[in-house]
Amino acid sequence: MSARRLFAAVRDLDPPGGGAERSLAALLNGIAAPGPTLETAPAFVPMSPAADAPTHPAWTVSAFASHDRGDPIGLLEPEVDFTTTDLPIEGFWSKVAWGLRERKGEQRRRKWAHDRHIGRRSPQFAARVGSWLDKQEHAGGIGLTQLEWAPGAAEAFTARGMPYVMFVRDDTVFRLEERFRPVMEGAALVCAAGEGLLTDIRSRFAIQQGHSVPLPIDFDGRFGSMDEVNALRSAEQAKRPDGAPPTIGIMVVTPEKGLRMYQRLLPRLLERWPEAEVHIAGGSAYPQELAHHPNARVVGHVDAATFFAGIDLHLILFETTGSWGRVIGEAGLFGVPSVTSDVGSQKEALGEGGILVDDGHDAYAVIEALRAVYDDRERYGALAREHTRMVDHRRSVAAFRSGLESLFEGR
Repeated sequence: MSARRLFAAVRDLDPPGGGAERSLAALLNGIAAPGPTLETAPAFVPMSPAADAPTHPAWTVSAFASHDRGDPIGLLEPEVDFTTTDLPIEGFWSKVAWGLRERKGEQRRRKWAHDRHIGRRSPQFAARVGSWLDKQEHAGGIGLTQLEWAPGAAEAFTARGMPYVMFVRDDTVFRLEERFRPVMEGAALVCAAGEGLLTDIRSRFAIQQGHSVPLPIDFDGRFGSMDEVNALRSAEQAKRPDGAPPTIGIMVVTPEKGLRMYQRLLPRLLERWPEAEVHIAGGSAYPQELAHHPNARVVGHVDAATFFAGIDLHLILFETTGSWGRVIGEAGLFGVPSVTSDVGSQKEALGEGGILVDDGHDAYAVIEALRAVYDDRERYGALAREHTRMVDHRRSVAAFRSGLESLFEGR
């Protein structure tokens, strides 16, 4: 029987550019060890041992990414063979895309310049990936890629007759649909973060096969033990004086993640619920664009555990599709419920642990949901913590393994 070999080629991995890279690292670590598929997996409870289950063999996993963001921070286990390249992440056209970004509305990178940047980087990355593959025993292996440099990786895999998996985590493939169409439709398997996102993908692309893999969170690795989580939650809440204002937390703001919506929401929230404070985490320039609102508190870079432990409820809105808010699960671990908009796979990410708003652009509907969740935050918080089982990394790894095993057996 041929060996199970997976070759992942992406722009960022370790250190990560964002949550998608953390998620992929968790998946690669997971399949590099023997384990169950989703069909044979036991019920997983975050930070608790799981019952024994039938296992499948470990995959031999190799990964390739740019070193441009710096030295690895230890996301990958030693079982994953990791190689880096010095190909720069930014270039002339990406700088143009940022420099000419939309000054109103979503303030996103200029689409045509962003497309040119990816078009220029793709053949460069394809050459680097090809050289990496040619130094290894890649025959019979399966490729994997995601996000912006996927066209280059797909080109290298295809040139060597390797089937590949395309992960979709955000709305890049929708925003630059024609650039990514060959990647999406050439993939032997498209993995999406949730059934909702997979439905959106199928409406736009003629994919060969689709598979849902919820974004994984390694709760133990990220937050320690449940005793530590509970102790931190108690300590942060104890710091708040009697009569402390309702505290709404937003973890990271970007044009894709609600910047325009928050600009409209905050003054209306001040009008309808003046005592509420909105704490905004993140070190980019985008939170600062909200700092002038009287009810906004921009806290900058902050430890995620401390942030979630100190708030009453969590808010995450999306401008477009292509979403699974992994921070919903992180907040839920601390018993913090969420309010989010009904796009992509947000319904699956949220479960019963909060309220899903049909239209995140409807500021008054969002405010109504926030107040309703706040008034019943203990019940919603308990449901949010229960729903963290959905994104326990062991369950997501099992789902990923199911897709890979199906692809492996079907060759």
